[in-house]
Amino acid sequence: MKQIVKAILPRPALNKAVQIKDWVYFVTLSQKDFNSANLCSSETIPLSDIYADTDITEAWEKDHKIIAKAYGDEDSFGGVNPGDRRALYYLIMALKPKNILEVGTHIGASTLHIARALKQLNANGKVTSADIIDVNHPETGPWKQLGLKKSPKDFATELECIEYIDFDIGPCLDFMNETKQRYDFIFLDGDHTAQAVYKEVSAALPLLNKNGVILLHDFYPEAKPLYPDNSIIDGPFRALERISKENPAIDVLPLGELPWPTKQGTSITSLALVVKR
Repeated sequence: MKQIVKAILPRPALNKAVQIKDWVYFVTLSQKDFNSANLCSSETIPLSDIYADTDITEAWEKDHKIIAKAYGDEDSFGGVNPGDRRALYYLIMALKPKNILEVGTHIGASTLHIARALKQLNANGKVTSADIIDVNHPETGPWKQLGLKKSPKDFATELECIEYIDFDIGPCLDFMNETKQRYDFIFLDGDHTAQAVYKEVSAALPLLNKNGVILLHDFYPEAKPLYPDNSIIDGPFRALERISKENPAIDVLPLGELPWPTKQGTSITSLALVVKR
């Protein structure tokens, strides 16, 4: 039945139906805890200084050539766009986190850039990249379905950064609720519904080390379009709007415009930091 509905309904109507279903569930969701004690403040992340750091830029230019030669530098497979990958790389290089959690591996675009930054730092860092499916599966992995030549794991091996990555398979919330590990940096890029992001932020906050970072992807401020195609992913904004009302100590800092191109001919990013006021 679901497949029939998808085939009949035009995509805008289907997307609207999904949003309505998410909203109905979201508004009836019981309130969760949001302990911001270990969350970083915006003052601890000087974005303009990070973007202008010549040492990071030099490292990026070297690593970008290596990654692009193997993985490519396109925005055609539905992964994190090249400009956002660069921003993520800069943040890792500047903040030097040891333990990183990524929720939502998909085709591994962001995972590989995080791992290469850790390799560049020459530290004992590690990124655990969690996804509900086996992203490295030889037949059903997203990389295979979308036409990439290798899985994230195989790309990481080729790029000599596999030792910096642990892949986890299963519901990400289960992992976050069960792990005993603590993290310096958590990147939430999995299910973008309001209900999922609301739960993930609640689960992520207790996992942070002191001055820990939570980074969101696909955050559209005020649930308005960021790009020329006028598309909107409203879940992350709706979730953080509610979270900040329930705990006014929590705020969101959209990264906004970057000093390099991102997607659709713009320099706008949908990356946003969850910060302490």
